[in-house]
This record gives sequence, C-alpha cells and structure tokens, in this order.
Amino acid sequence: MAKCLIGIDLGGTTTKMAFLTHEGEITQKWSIPTDISNEGVNIVPNIIKSLKETISKSGYTTDSFIGIGMGTPGAVNIENGTVINAFNLNWTKTQHVRDQIQTALGLPFVLENDANVAALGEFWKGAGEKDTDVIFVTLGTGVGGGVIAGGQLLHGVNGGAGEIGHICVEPNGYQCTCGKRGCLEQYSSATGIVHVAKDMTATLLASLV
Repeated sequence: MAKCLIGIDLGGTTTKMAFLTHEGEITQKWSIPTDISNEGVNIVPNIIKSLKETISKSGYTTDSFIGIGMGTPGAVNIENGTVINAFNLNWTKTQHVRDQIQTALGLPFVLENDANVAALGEFWKGAGEKDTDVIFVTLGTGVGGGVIAGGQLLHGVNGGAGEIGHICVEPNGYQCTCGKRGCLEQYSSATGIVHVAKDMTATLLASLV
C-alpha cells in the first residue's frame, strides 16, 4: 500500500489534522481545540497525543506515512523548524516545534507559515492550480497572506512576505497582538469584526441615552 501524508493546520482556535494520499486526496480528517493557555505550552503535546491516538485507532503505524507537514501562525524558521511571535497562540518565545513532533512520531517533519501553506495548497490542488502567480488571503482568528510568483513561494528577507494582517490601516487604532496599533487583523479577522461590532454597538447605545 502506498504511503500517506499527514497535514496539520494549527489555528488560534482549532487545530485541524488529516491523512492524505500522495496525490493530495484527504482520506481522514479531524480537529482538536487549540489550548493557548499558559503561553501555549500544551499545543504541541496535544497535537502529538491526537496524532498517536488517531494513527493507532485507524489501523496505521508510523511506517504507513512519508512525513508530516504543518502550517502555523507566526514567524517560521524553516531550516530550524521553529516558530516565534505567533501571538494568537500566545507563543512569544521560540518554539522548537519540529524537534518535538519529529522526535515523538519518528517521521520527517516540515514547518511553514500557515498562510504560505494555504497558498501552496491552492496552487497545488485549488483555485490557482492552473496559474504560476497566486496571491492567497487567509481570514480567521487572524489575517494572513501567501504569495506565489513564477511558481515559487515567496518568503521575503525575514519570512514575512504576504503578511498583510499587520499592515497598519488605522493609525492609532486598536492595539494589535504584535505590539503595533491599527493593524488590518484587528479589523478584518473574525475576532476583529466582533471587536468593531461591540464598540459600534456601545457607541450607538450611548448616543441614545
């Protein structure tokens, strides 16, 4: 039987995981809550636990898989397999994600920024599969982006190419988790829209008093 792949999408609210064929067909998928308490110390152990349990319950062994790919918020060092400044995960310090998961599962592991991974997915099997230049925007707990030019994923000097969520759109606006004010993410993400709606409602009610 051909070996499969494991994909992980780490989000600020939910962590989604899947088994896929080498051709990209999803054969099984599931999700777990993302526990961001205590500086996110439980996130990686929870992923490892869920993977081990699901692999066992599904009748697989680690030998059934080629490797693991994971998308995460934050600034990713691909060579070292680390991430830092994933503010929606409460990861402000360097997290050695690859070392933990690769050691626990005994499988090759690749870590990439979540928006970049999403862009690659659309480029491979989605809306951009017939194009060589693709721009992808992620909207969820945060706002991100990925850019593919000439068939190549752009990372930029510091790995931040496509990170549109932290472009300032409202000078002196809402405080962002990145430390700046007025970032796009604070107005266009799911949490940002709720924040804006609550403030507008409060202002409206105050004007009626």
